[in-house]
Amino acid sequence: MNSPRIVAAFEPPPLDAEGLMHVLHMHGFQPEDRAAVRAFGRVVRREELEADFLDSFLTRESAPSMPAAAAAEARFCDELLNVCDWDGSPGWFNRLARQWCICRDVGVDERFVWVCTGALLSACRERLVGGRAEVFQLELDLLTGLVRVVWALAAHLSSVGLVRERTLATVESEEGGSAGLPGRVGFDMLLGHMAREATAEARLGLMIIRLQAAPARAVLMPAERDLMHRMLHDAWREVLREDDVICLVGEHEWALLQPRVRTPGQVVLAANKLREVGLGALARVGMGEGIELMFGSACAPDHGADAEALERAARDALHAGGRTQQHITMFGDDVRDAVRADSDIEREFLRAIHLQRFELYLQPQVRCDDGRCDSAEALLRWQREDGQWVAPPDVFEIAGRLNQQGLLTRMLVARIARMADELDRSGVPVRVMLNLTADDLHDPELPDLVEQAMANWRVPAGRIGFELTEGAVLTDDPVVETVLTRLRALGATVALDDFGTGYSSLAHLRRLAVDELKIDRQFVAGMHAGPRDSAIVEAVLALARAFGLTTVAEGVEQAEQAETLTRMGCLRLQGMHFSPAIPSARFVSWWLARQGDAHPLVD
Repeated sequence: MNSPRIVAAFEPPPLDAEGLMHVLHMHGFQPEDRAAVRAFGRVVRREELEADFLDSFLTRESAPSMPAAAAAEARFCDELLNVCDWDGSPGWFNRLARQWCICRDVGVDERFVWVCTGALLSACRERLVGGRAEVFQLELDLLTGLVRVVWALAAHLSSVGLVRERTLATVESEEGGSAGLPGRVGFDMLLGHMAREATAEARLGLMIIRLQAAPARAVLMPAERDLMHRMLHDAWREVLREDDVICLVGEHEWALLQPRVRTPGQVVLAANKLREVGLGALARVGMGEGIELMFGSACAPDHGADAEALERAARDALHAGGRTQQHITMFGDDVRDAVRADSDIEREFLRAIHLQRFELYLQPQVRCDDGRCDSAEALLRWQREDGQWVAPPDVFEIAGRLNQQGLLTRMLVARIARMADELDRSGVPVRVMLNLTADDLHDPELPDLVEQAMANWRVPAGRIGFELTEGAVLTDDPVVETVLTRLRALGATVALDDFGTGYSSLAHLRRLAVDELKIDRQFVAGMHAGPRDSAIVEAVLALARAFGLTTVAEGVEQAEQAETLTRMGCLRLQGMHFSPAIPSARFVSWWLARQGDAHPLVD
């Protein structure tokens, strides 16, 4: 049997917000530089840069003569000029990385990145200060921020180019120099040709395979990655048919083309076999732990009559399988319905965030010593147009999926500041606590946002606070520690939510900038069912007292639980025993009635 063909391509791994910040910081980027780049975009318009840059640079003496390379350079430069509109997100960096890989595919010289970015900075300087001998400090600040961002971009693109070359060289060496059609273009050509020839009697099976790594395995050394790919390729060659074609379409993603299959079930069987032998091969060299292979499959003409429709169906199946933790998913009505549902809720979410249709309900936190309420947790609520309520974790998951977490957080921070002001004017001086995500803590601008919101609504220090999960704060990232320290400096209370369910150690707790520990509801619920949960609660309370931290128990639903927690020394209680989360207007009425009838929870 001849070896199945492996077609090499390279899709650069996208930067997320944390990865982008790492790249920027390596080149001296400061938080104020983001504002400088935005200010530059207001001073110098993209159309002005085009006049100085595109016409002269693309017609330089060293410009390529081949049409494909010239066109790729033009598209790259066109995207590069969007520096005027950069909003600080990774999107611009990722788009340029993809364009740069296309440039390299068609033969653009590897030095082009540095030549091009250098020419851009020259054009920016010319537009900003011209030939003036005197340069004002503001202009210098704008240029400094721009230089740091553009050089960080150039370095990142050079790194992407090196990874691309190494990936393609590895595949070429494994195939003895006969890797087949190069690049993504080759896969598209094969898929288009095979899809056109597929019939109901001789289907084309398409399988998208993605290697999924646990966080501890997410970053691999080049030698480890190369070994992993080699082991997978060797194992898959042994079980694939002669006519099957497997293509490397990303750093950890493959596409398998299976011509002339009789039924979709045959593709599913092949996926099971590939997963079995692939994971087995990795396990034999000690690389199986924390690694999973995910498969999304589709068949032509059943699920798509052309290449684009077929690949979309396979990727929809891969996406749906990832959401339900299924390793192997074949496209079908259930996948179509799930994708349609995701599309509908995402579209509705974007409309809701644009119209600010999210609400914050308040759940009281009651003091054990006198029964009064001086704090409340603000809980996110979103009701869809059909009346269905969406669970808060799902809302945050959708926001992250759509890269809208930052916008959602900004809206909620402004909302709790306004809410604190409205409560104060209603004669209800309580502190309002808002939940933050791990992504929020990696945003160095968050304390500035909080400070601005407090100033806009004249909120005094100590009237707002934030709840964070253990996983969000247990990191060595200096940005997180800085954000927490600055939030506390503003007078905001910082609480560690769901304490005891994560990974906190005494060493972590000592260095974390937090004021409160919240005892998770699962321990509260089990206090009277057995000694184990009761002992955990007592240990958490003792730990909090040792560190001088306030304690809040959540999920209190019975008077017996409230009395036990009070006797143990807990300081505040939260749960249905006192009140569910309710709209702000109802909370005011509840609070006024409670204050008039408040009493210690234990005689």
